[in-house]
Amino acid sequence: MRTVVQFGPQHPVWIEPLRLKLTLDGEVVKDAELEAGYVHRGLEKKFEWDYNKAAYLSERVCAICTQHHSTCYCLAVEGTMGLEVPRRAAIIRTIMLELERLHSHLLAIGLTLEAIGFENLFMQSFKDRELVLDVFERTTGNRVLHGINIVGGVTRNIGPEMAKEISSFCDVMEKRCHDLEKMVVNSYTIRQRMQGVGVMSQKMAEDLCVVGPVARGSNVPYDVRAVAPYLLYKEIKVTPVVEKGGDCWARTMVRVRELFQSIDIIRQCLPLLDGAPDELFAKSRSMPDGENFARVEAPRGELFYFVRGKKSKELDRVKIRTSTYANGIGIVPLIKGAQLADVGFITITFDPCIECFDR
Repeated sequence: MRTVVQFGPQHPVWIEPLRLKLTLDGEVVKDAELEAGYVHRGLEKKFEWDYNKAAYLSERVCAICTQHHSTCYCLAVEGTMGLEVPRRAAIIRTIMLELERLHSHLLAIGLTLEAIGFENLFMQSFKDRELVLDVFERTTGNRVLHGINIVGGVTRNIGPEMAKEISSFCDVMEKRCHDLEKMVVNSYTIRQRMQGVGVMSQKMAEDLCVVGPVARGSNVPYDVRAVAPYLLYKEIKVTPVVEKGGDCWARTMVRVRELFQSIDIIRQCLPLLDGAPDELFAKSRSMPDGENFARVEAPRGELFYFVRGKKSKELDRVKIRTSTYANGIGIVPLIKGAQLADVGFITITFDPCIECFDR
């Protein structure tokens, strides 16, 4: 006997509204329909105003990867003006991006562990994440909406004392991440619960064009930092972290291993500040004109901004393709054939951001 179950839009495993209409045969999901749009805000239309103010607006698209949104937006606008940011600003932007990847991955790992009942590891992940937010507060004055990026550069410097603090933070965070990794990897229960659940093959990942840890967990070595470097990634070689399993375990382990990769990148950037000129901002003598796009590797995958200027302060068009939007298409195929008890768990390993999805 088939039963239709409404899964969401409010569900404990998600922190934002999303609805799945599930058709069940007993406990097995036979069909699924995904419905989003509950937090649509029409932000792309709002971007058609002062391009300088829009940098702050871009941070409001997503509260988790604010730095990636504003950086990608600024890179796209700077391309329409032929503007090159000072080297020091590029270094600071890169450090901020990797700090944000740290806190986003810790949040995703914590929520995944909470979904399978490990409240203590959830709290441990969030406790470690607080340290990253403290660094953001010390460097930018804000924990979530940093407001440091502007078209042409950044508004805040990282001086020698702050660089030393961030270096010490990397030492502490590396030890904590190793502790977290040991607890996850050595747990028989977590392995048993994650391995073989929600398997996405490499072919399926390539066919669906999913991005980020979802793709890399299926052995697809696609990382924008490696294939189309920007900012300091042109100098710092980034090797995509991949896992071959394609299951919930593989997607989680990609995020765990990328914690150490981010710490390593920050450590490589900090010494470069010593020899960089103090200039933080390059002023343009022209208005945004013509079309340009930029893409960055956000914590959830490729983030894309298209911008069209019209030689005035107001922009003609801004189009955003977020990583969750690209990954959303992969959720339904994995749910079909899964047990009802695994539905929430499988979706949370996608690290879905509904704010990004709906914009």
